[in-house]
Amino acid sequence: MFRLNGEETEEWLANAPESASVYLVGIGGCGMSGLAHLLLDFGFSVYGSDLHKTSVIRQLCARGAQAFEGHVPDQLQSVKPTLIVYSSAIRMDNPEMAMAEKQNIPIVQRAVLLAALIKCRRGVCVAGMHGKTTTTALLAQTLDALGASPGYAIGAIVPQLGRHARLGDSEERFFVVETDESDGTLREFHAEQTIVLNIDEDHLDYYANFEAVCEEFIKFAGQTTGTIIYCADDPRLTELYGSRDKAISYGFNLTADYRVEIQPGNGFVVWNHETRLGEFHIRLFGEKNISNAVAVVAFLHRNGFQADEIARSLITYHGANRRQQELFSDEHYRIFDDYAHHPKEIRATLRAIKEQCGGRLVVAFQPHRYSRTQYLLSEFCSCFEEADLLWVTEVYAANEAPIADVNGQRLAAAIAEVGQPAAYVATLDVLRKKVHMAMRPGDVVVFLGAGDITSVAHQVASDLRMNASSHIKAFREMLSESSRVFENEHLAPRTTLRVGGPADILVEPACESDLSQVLRYCSTNNIPIFMLGRGSNLVIRDGGIRGVVIILKNDAMARIEVRGEELHCGAGSRLKHIANTARDAGLAGLEFMEGIPGCLGGALRMNAGAMGSATFDVVDRVRFMTRDGQIEEWRSKEMGAVYRDCTMLSENIALGAVLRGEPADPKTVRTNMEEFRKRRTTSQPRASSAGCMFKNPEQNFAGKLVDECGLKDMRVGGASVSKEHGNFIVNDGTASATDVIELLNQVREQVRAAHGIDLTPEVQIVGE
Repeated sequence: MFRLNGEETEEWLANAPESASVYLVGIGGCGMSGLAHLLLDFGFSVYGSDLHKTSVIRQLCARGAQAFEGHVPDQLQSVKPTLIVYSSAIRMDNPEMAMAEKQNIPIVQRAVLLAALIKCRRGVCVAGMHGKTTTTALLAQTLDALGASPGYAIGAIVPQLGRHARLGDSEERFFVVETDESDGTLREFHAEQTIVLNIDEDHLDYYANFEAVCEEFIKFAGQTTGTIIYCADDPRLTELYGSRDKAISYGFNLTADYRVEIQPGNGFVVWNHETRLGEFHIRLFGEKNISNAVAVVAFLHRNGFQADEIARSLITYHGANRRQQELFSDEHYRIFDDYAHHPKEIRATLRAIKEQCGGRLVVAFQPHRYSRTQYLLSEFCSCFEEADLLWVTEVYAANEAPIADVNGQRLAAAIAEVGQPAAYVATLDVLRKKVHMAMRPGDVVVFLGAGDITSVAHQVASDLRMNASSHIKAFREMLSESSRVFENEHLAPRTTLRVGGPADILVEPACESDLSQVLRYCSTNNIPIFMLGRGSNLVIRDGGIRGVVIILKNDAMARIEVRGEELHCGAGSRLKHIANTARDAGLAGLEFMEGIPGCLGGALRMNAGAMGSATFDVVDRVRFMTRDGQIEEWRSKEMGAVYRDCTMLSENIALGAVLRGEPADPKTVRTNMEEFRKRRTTSQPRASSAGCMFKNPEQNFAGKLVDECGLKDMRVGGASVSKEHGNFIVNDGTASATDVIELLNQVREQVRAAHGIDLTPEVQIVGE
């Protein structure tokens, strides 16, 4: 079998023809699918296979990859790839690997190819046994929020980044990579800078002993050309790296170069020696996540970013899937899904959740790998002390063969012997039933493990959402008969782009008092709410919106009344109707609203505009309701409106506004409106769209930049860049939200690469 090493892989990349194709065996895994995205970014043709077609694979196919279901040798013969990639999860007796050997096709391990790719960039490697994914994702998102346009490869889905791997638009940009030590490939990486979080006695199925693990980390660090940032709270890391040149430490240790002090909430203060950098906040909780965040702060500060801008960007990170991921929350239960599978990770995760949430902690754990269960049996027995109730499932084998007398039943018994309540559950179906039977109000339920236990976590959360019927019953009893309440309502028809999944509950309150009752009920029952206007300037993800969606479309909420030079308008009134009413009343200045496909509430929230004018240009005062149901009225200048945003209405709900026009001849107003209409209809698409996708950058136009890149009619699935206007993405009737978001991201990348300008989305992207 022709297997490439690191140097040979670099040579292959340097000399690969434009027609080169790469085939990934097991393309659906997080690491492999991320690599597939990078290969697509490089311009290669990408093919692959996996047992099932998942949403991750469908996203790749939307970008032009081709994926087969199942590992069938004939697939290689039909594709004739130039190179085959495999991961440590793929056995050498895999049918496609056997065919590759027969056809003498070069093969390369995933990590070797990834290491070769990052040598083309300013590589930043994140390493360590615990916290790699969170730290890599946090650094990538923060760099992105800082405008640094990084490349990255992350070992989990990070919803707000769109996809979990991206090459970046320039060799001058940082490329942040999560590196895996489990299979001895850490030494393949040659980085400009490195962050090392911790080192532990793990992966002893591969390494002979802990000293061999340390040797791997020493070799890895020796290949870093610049700064090594390591955690001073780990004594072995201090021993390995403390005396190295260009080594910087961080942590709670008083000797750390970047020292952290925890503040109330999720805040923390960082000191660089004797200098106080400032106070920072993250959305995740727990001491370990604060430590990971300090690693990011240290890296960014070391690379010239200012503390205040780091603090603003750090808080923008919302988390990665399966890392303290809260799947469900109401007044009775909270459900978390977490990847923790090592005793130290489990202990830290449960402690953080217990401190943050309180209540009885109900835990389900799926051991990962027979070898880890065998080597760390005693540590597993003492890491669940925070659990009030614990189930242990059968071991998730990954690619390992069973080991005699190593199984979930033995682990559960060993945990119970030390006095920790634990029970063995043979199958995941039985686990789901056991959890439901044991849950009681006030419980926090945590599913732990790196295997397929995540499916049970999502099933239990979904089962609880089905209890939405009780909330619907409550709404129908408390609201007036004119208010409307829907369950599992499809939202795509209620948006101008015509994409998006369902809402758990949709409410159309008939009056302000009904709206107030809905808000108070949701606040009391900890139900998230989302205000939906006419659905323009909005992309709802295919998973829909959890909680309650509120629409103010009742006649009482959409009234328009002319009083002299003022128009008193409800939040549900359509902008086109407002413009027509002003025209008929001989009031100028509101003509631009004729072409904005939305209602007043959404226009106020986004400070929507067209034809050089914006909503708050004509607003005198705004009535709004706070989340606890109280009504207030503020002057326009007090609302904090800026270009395409109104801060005050991000938390509060617009009920209506008083708009002011200028007296004019109705015929003149009509002429102006007709001129605006002609300009709009000749330059903007008639197909379904969300309106302009991007904000205009300073002294430029987003549509012009897209046009100059030749991106008009660029397509992903059923979504395409409009031929009429480059700042519109249109739906041909078959698009999914995933298609739209992927196309949006590709447009951003190409404009950034061609012009060095990072377009900021004007549309809101919401939902799951």
